[in-house]
Amino acid sequence: MRYLFNQADDPLEVAMLPRDERRRLREIEQQLIGDDPKLARRLTETSVWRQVWAHMSPRMLLVVFTLIVAVMCLFLGEGGGVFTAGALAAIVIITRNWQLRLE
Repeated sequence: MRYLFNQADDPLEVAMLPRDERRRLREIEQQLIGDDPKLARRLTETSVWRQVWAHMSPRMLLVVFTLIVAVMCLFLGEGGGVFTAGALAAIVIITRNWQLRLE
């Protein structure tokens, strides 16, 4: 079984913790595996949807939403809605790396 916290993870992240804290985390992990192996397995396994959801920014959620609205408008025969939603999604995608700097 893959552990929740182990030495093979990011070495810089592991090195930031003192040795006694790393030892204590391993003890807690072993206790969790012994007490509730089903929960420990659920915590270590990640589904594709969880990974996608974790990497979604609010801007990308807006893009997905507008694309869904565009497809709905397309099926309902609303040409203006398709154009508007598609244009909004394109604008958001184009400006995804822009940053606002308030001085």
